Amino acid sequence: MRKAVLAFAILACITSMVLHATGNEWASNNGDPAGTRYSTLKQITPANVAQLTPAWSFDTGTTGLEVTPLVVGGLMYIPAGDAIYALEPETAKVAWKQAFPQAVSRRGVAYWPGSNGIPARLFFGAGDRLVAIDAKTGGAIPSFGDKGSVDLKTGIMGDVDGRIALLSPPAVYKNVIITGGNNGEQAPSLGLYGDIRGWDALTGKLLWAFHTVPRPGEPGIETWEGDSWKSRSGTNMWAFFTVDVDRGIVFAPTGSPAMNAPSLSARRAAI
Repeated sequence: MRKAVLAFAILACITSMVLHATGNEWASNNGDPAGTRYSTLKQITPANVAQLTPAWSFDTGTTGLEVTPLVVGGLMYIPAGDAIYALEPETAKVAWKQAFPQAVSRRGVAYWPGSNGIPARLFFGAGDRLVAIDAKTGGAIPSFGDKGSVDLKTGIMGDVDGRIALLSPPAVYKNVIITGGNNGEQAPSLGLYGDIRGWDALTGKLLWAFHTVPRPGEPGIETWEGDSWKSRSGTNMWAFFTVDVDRGIVFAPTGSPAMNAPSLSARRAAI
């Protein structure tokens, strides 16, 4: 199909997706920061599931959707292509749509509930930037970073440039927005570092960075032969975080360090 269609199978199905053990919302990609994906809904059972029928469908006009929608504060949030949609979950009526110059995080957005009178925000990637918008209106947050976004390349560029993108949503812990990124795990071997970082949800200030490839003087640098650590791409967290909110620990699976791979023609010749 040319266009991807987002559909759910009656209001009861929508409710089953958004219910969570602590309320009637689905405020993070996997249900809660710990990724339990748990719902307390009891309306749908093996005895009645065959009776479900479609309630509505919504055409995003894009292909390749990989998103788990969030439903929180009475709105459903869907990234698709270069835009974020906010829909009424009961009807699929568009509350607002916000478009961006680059494609946005295709696997979802992160919801921050607000703090000290500051309204809720959505966080996601667009190109090589981390973007914040108002969750109720879709409007930009000029006070966050540089007019509403921060440059993800800042601080992770060694001797060479490269690419970085947030394919998956950040994690949210209190007022900290935690990002990984896709910087490539294949050739070329050199590029941007795959650091995991925490940003202030209010200002966009960088709070901390964890070096997945250690720098000189850090634990593990001795495992990298010579200067092979320099500008090493890959070793990135491009999937989904889980957070233990009680202990203040974030868990991050990482990919492999990038390495110079033989070209396709060279591999065919070897075969």
